[in-house]
Amino acid sequence: MAGRWREFLAKLQMRKKEQWLVYLLIAALLAVIVIPAPGGKEKKKEKSTSQTVQTAADQTGQTALMEEQLTAALSQVEGVGEVKAMITLESTGTKVVEKDHPASSTASQQTQEGGGAQNSTSQDTDETTVYEKNSDGAQTPYVISETLPQIRGVLIVAEGGSDPVIIRQIQEAVMALFHIDVNKIKVMKMK
Repeated sequence: MAGRWREFLAKLQMRKKEQWLVYLLIAALLAVIVIPAPGGKEKKKEKSTSQTVQTAADQTGQTALMEEQLTAALSQVEGVGEVKAMITLESTGTKVVEKDHPASSTASQQTQEGGGAQNSTSQDTDETTVYEKNSDGAQTPYVISETLPQIRGVLIVAEGGSDPVIIRQIQEAVMALFHIDVNKIKVMKMK
């Protein structure tokens, strides 16, 4: 009887060693999955879902275009007369570019001597920018959405800038066009 107990305890100790080995292998696998590879932080910096692809020249051109359009519209209003507009921007607009998100996953199963099964799954995702070709063959990022720049303030200098009714009409027009508060709009009389 004592021999059988010793045999049973020896088998139990052997299973414990095998189980510890399995646990150790699982822990090593989890460490490999969880701990990023060297240079992983650099890759994450490159993988932004939105990129600002607007330069200062684009911003200046866009501001000039908005000023021209506002001047043209206000000059058509009765009583305003000759008009000049100046717009200052709080921030630049941004363009959000399309990203491709390919993903792959692998699954494995190990059968242990005692009849138990060990399952493990790993998933890998990557992110790359989608480009489109222009007619001249140049590649540019494919833009999926664009946010307009925020306006800091608008200055209007108009011949009718001394009439309170005209001032109010100009303010209401600018508020409607740019969705800004009246305190960001200054109307002055032209000399």
